[in-house]
Amino acid sequence: MLKPRIFGDTQMETSYILSDHGMVLSYEEGKIIQKPLKNILDLEDLVIIKNVGFGSYSIQIKNEEIFSFNSHLTHHNKAVDDHFIKFEYLDNKIVFFKINDNYLSSFPDSSINTLPEAITWEKFRILSEQELKRIIYLSQNALLIDEKLYSFSSASTEAMNFGDMRIEFNDLFSDINKNITEFTFFIENFPFFAKIINPLFVYVIFGNGDILSQFKMSIKSLVDVGKYKGDVLIVTDHEEEVLELCKDYNLRNVIIIQATATDRLDFVGIRVRMLASDIVKSYSPIFYIDADVLIVKDINPTLVKSSKFEKISAQLEDYLYFNNRIKHNISVGSTLFNECPFEINDVNGFNGGVLFVPSGEKFQDIFKTAYIMMVKYTHRNGRESIPFYEQSILNYILYKSNNFSPEPVSSITELSCEEVKKDAVFIHYFPAGGERTTYMKNDIKELGLC
Repeated sequence: MLKPRIFGDTQMETSYILSDHGMVLSYEEGKIIQKPLKNILDLEDLVIIKNVGFGSYSIQIKNEEIFSFNSHLTHHNKAVDDHFIKFEYLDNKIVFFKINDNYLSSFPDSSINTLPEAITWEKFRILSEQELKRIIYLSQNALLIDEKLYSFSSASTEAMNFGDMRIEFNDLFSDINKNITEFTFFIENFPFFAKIINPLFVYVIFGNGDILSQFKMSIKSLVDVGKYKGDVLIVTDHEEEVLELCKDYNLRNVIIIQATATDRLDFVGIRVRMLASDIVKSYSPIFYIDADVLIVKDINPTLVKSSKFEKISAQLEDYLYFNNRIKHNISVGSTLFNECPFEINDVNGFNGGVLFVPSGEKFQDIFKTAYIMMVKYTHRNGRESIPFYEQSILNYILYKSNNFSPEPVSSITELSCEEVKKDAVFIHYFPAGGERTTYMKNDIKELGLC
């Protein structure tokens, strides 16, 4: 974690440079250019300000250990520096960079040069690594403000613009805004509350045969019918096969986690561990779906509408001729409830095949608690001691902590044995048992995805 930067005549952490055109200085093809925030995938080729000691600073490439740029900015590996840069502060964060008798200047065509006077485009903002990662993250995702979506449009040394919403850096970097997936900002005298829409779909794919066939159909429906283009996280023991199945889809990012699984608890319990991890912390919302789930409608309106829900959601088990209540049914945690009961009405439990998590950050500790309980309980009582494994754990934990809501998932999820309602987004095929792959193939044909 970076220490706070202190400006003035004391030391400053290694920092990055944002131009007045809202782009970051980078080194490409032998010259310094301005790189749009949206296009930054890593920090290695970015230009940094390096504190070389005694109040002296140089400009160099982040991945360059020794050398810095010469005063004409034509070489990045000058053997002995011919200058140290000086700062002329406009305020605590915004500066002019003086190189010998000239000023560093950024041009609208993304080029960088030096001019004898600081007139128009010579302002720069100094950013810590934490601040830079924050604004890159925001530029690459949408904001939900007052139930309206806003995309990043431009920036300057003072603010980021999302359409007609101007968000000042002083607000973004305020100590109040400690959360990753939401923040508060002011326009004149009034506060506004923004949520970051950075969705993630999570799959767990272990074993051979039907599971890979089901996943192939599920991911195809997610992209082709659901029109999803965001990130997907897949935990699997078949990395090459899964990557092959995903290669033709225009997904923003496919994250593969290779894991070893030897028993049923491994196969299903891993999702709790993933949802407790830092990997998912910056995502909002998150949908975990089983491989035997098809998406039958554009998912993007659901990603926006679901943001108003503040609790974890899944489909209630409400089947005719069955007692689906948490106090009585082993599939939804009755053994755990009866061993250590808590005050609750005799509510229906839920099926975990489609699981909605509003924010990885907000619910990380809940999933950590569920994971710890799962390991402690099964270590003491045996790995087969909890009927329905992690589904029972999640029913028990989420109801006990008051972190469960049937909505939005129950209204938009149908079972394959039911007539599909017009509002359905997900169809879950687990009632078909060993025939679920066949049923999915039939429905895939009806969706025109063969």
